[in-house]
Amino acid sequence: MTCPAKVADFGWFGAGYAVFGTATADRDFYPPLDDDEAQRQWLAGFGAAWVECPDDAAIASILDGDWLGGESVEEALVRIVGDQRELLRQLWAHGLSTVARVIH
Repeated sequence: MTCPAKVADFGWFGAGYAVFGTATADRDFYPPLDDDEAQRQWLAGFGAAWVECPDDAAIASILDGDWLGGESVEEALVRIVGDQRELLRQLWAHGLSTVARVIH
């Protein structure tokens, strides 16, 4: 598992975290196809950023006490990675569909 020079300092976890925050189109920030370890680390970073940076609807939901609002991690992944269909398919194969739909 190797990282492109742009992400070598912070690794795949950091790249996944950065992608959620910036929705960058720079392909160096997305894990390579057929590299399970890089994809798992990237998903962990993406998920961590999703938890730490809830959208406005999620914040309102938390403050109102129902905890059910906001974009799910699955929706965020599709929104950000959706144009890279094969990568999205491979990421999904790691079991993302078994994650709770709302955990904010």
